[in-house]
Amino acid sequence: MSEIVRDIADTSPEEMTIFLTRHSQTTANTMQLMQGWSDFPITREGRAIIECFGRGLRGVKFANAYCGTLSRHYDTARGALDGSGNENVPIHFDPDLREANFGSFEGREIPEIVKIGVGNLGYKTMDEFLDDRGSIANLELQDSLYALDRRNVIPTDLAPEDRAESSKQIQDRMVKAMTRIAVTSIAEGGGNILVVSSGLSIREFLYTIDHGFDFSNHNNTAVTKIGYRDGKFMVTGPMASMEYYERGKNNA
Repeated sequence: MSEIVRDIADTSPEEMTIFLTRHSQTTANTMQLMQGWSDFPITREGRAIIECFGRGLRGVKFANAYCGTLSRHYDTARGALDGSGNENVPIHFDPDLREANFGSFEGREIPEIVKIGVGNLGYKTMDEFLDDRGSIANLELQDSLYALDRRNVIPTDLAPEDRAESSKQIQDRMVKAMTRIAVTSIAEGGGNILVVSSGLSIREFLYTIDHGFDFSNHNNTAVTKIGYRDGKFMVTGPMASMEYYERGKNNA
């Protein structure tokens, strides 16, 4: 288990804390659709969630912000910064912070695709799969979809580079993005950095830090604080915390 280091941002001006955050609720979330690289908008409820999240972040000063290239990432980041008194903080786009690519399965109903994915692994239901494999099942399901898409089980004319990603591909690009952000931020003086990405991509990244973490629960606007020292990432607080959303909701 990786060492849990708390309050890393307070130890020296060159160190920093990344607030790794899942985007707010989208239309695809409410309709139970695979969204991946597809650009589904934030819902009305999602905008209310962002307002609560922003209020909950008041008192946290951000030095910089980064997000994926989809509207749900930017809208969450912008709303969080504006609502927390960090309206002058710029947002930098990084395509490597996007959600997992689901290829031919994007836009399709999640229950249908999950049934296909877990069936390919010898399971009848996702519950059975989760009972057997635990939270790592979500990552293994991605690899099942990767293999199935290369077999073109749902016939499409997608080019190979547009098809579903493997877990390793997601992990590699997330580590590259987060390393760029960490190294740049430390060089610029450290501080708190807001990073908005997507649920599965965040889980894939956390898996590279420690295989033993529970990756099952990442609600909209959940935050995991990440530190970086001597070329290594570490989790510096609770996993997928809803602390800031709850704080803002209770102080509406």
